[in-house]
Amino acid sequence: MKLRASLTLFSVLGSISSVAAPLPVWRPFSDDSPWNQPIPAAARTDSDSSAAIGDFASRGALYINIQDWSIPVYFVDADQTPRREVYDLRPDVFGRGFEFPRRIPIPANAVASPPVDGDNHLCIIDRQKNLEWGMWWARKDAKGEWGTGLGAVADLAGTGVNTPWYGEARQLDAHRARASGFPLIAGLIRVEEIRAGRINHALIFAYDHCRTGFFVPPASTAQATVPGTRNSTGVPMGGRIQLDPSWDVEHSALTRSGKIIARALQEYGAYCGDYAGANVLFAENSPEAVKAWAGLLDREDLMAVFTPKMIQEHFRLLDLGNVLPGQNCEIPPPYLLSFQFKNPAASARIDCLTHTVAIAVPSSVDVSKLVPTFTVFERGTRVLVNGAEQISGRSSGDFTRQTVYRLVAPDGTTADWNVLVTRDP
Repeated sequence: MKLRASLTLFSVLGSISSVAAPLPVWRPFSDDSPWNQPIPAAARTDSDSSAAIGDFASRGALYINIQDWSIPVYFVDADQTPRREVYDLRPDVFGRGFEFPRRIPIPANAVASPPVDGDNHLCIIDRQKNLEWGMWWARKDAKGEWGTGLGAVADLAGTGVNTPWYGEARQLDAHRARASGFPLIAGLIRVEEIRAGRINHALIFAYDHCRTGFFVPPASTAQATVPGTRNSTGVPMGGRIQLDPSWDVEHSALTRSGKIIARALQEYGAYCGDYAGANVLFAENSPEAVKAWAGLLDREDLMAVFTPKMIQEHFRLLDLGNVLPGQNCEIPPPYLLSFQFKNPAASARIDCLTHTVAIAVPSSVDVSKLVPTFTVFERGTRVLVNGAEQISGRSSGDFTRQTVYRLVAPDGTTADWNVLVTRDP
């Protein structure tokens, strides 16, 4: 089976593989990063969880990309590693940190991920500087020169979360080497973690029915449409799944390494971060790492237990919140991006596909007193509520009756959002 992880939208390596990384086990990103935060016991399940997990399960058992279609990681000292010029394989397509003049610390033994005609990710990390140089479609030509389809630098001391594409003056600055905008090290299973017996972070998964055109934080970009995918169903980039914490890992038929991964899926879950040809997680795959995995972790270590039936019965999709439009969304702007209430409080959920805002109002709250704040895209978009123009970012709509938010983009394009109010007991 060819387990393909294809980056439809748009990651980089050093001289010492993570296989040789010293103990204690290194963990990127700040403690408050979404990648490093355990899932709270009270975390809400998404209303579409059953359908989304059912569709995910229908795609087959869960595998681990190791040999091919994964992420080779090299740790470097950027001050000592020779800097190399990296040219654009797609002119002027690059993320933050890959501006020209561009010289990237790529060690002589760096190898992009197989197969040759694949995504060819490359991940270079300087742990002292807390930086990742990540590339997608990294290619070394016959002259020994490197090129990339998209490269970006990530700050590993921060949360690992990019500003969404619509919040960047230069939209490509929201991109990294995965379709989701995630750093390449994010969610990766590493040799040192399995050897240590514990994974202290969320994982990353991909499959062939991920939702296209839309994303949810902590993703910053969306997967573009590829054959077999849709914008109305599936887990979008940034969606988080979780293995039932009550599922008995210890007495399962999983291998030792499989149990370590299963516990991480219970405690931290996994974020949807890319498109793939099968249901997959990702393990580091530099040549040294692949050698180290022999006898320690196999791509089929989960599949005999994590079958379609087991996935459907024991996984859930966490509440997505607002599902946001990607810059490649088939539905053009203007967009309503957020809709919030503070005093009195109520929850609101935007659906950009159907142009609706669902407001759940506590029974103790007077609906007529609700005053929302909101954000829109594009800049300069006008907002009318039932025909009356509103002050930017704040509305005085009367939610005791049918309410329609009309957005008027600078070019005259309009989009209507219907507000649906329900009582939350």
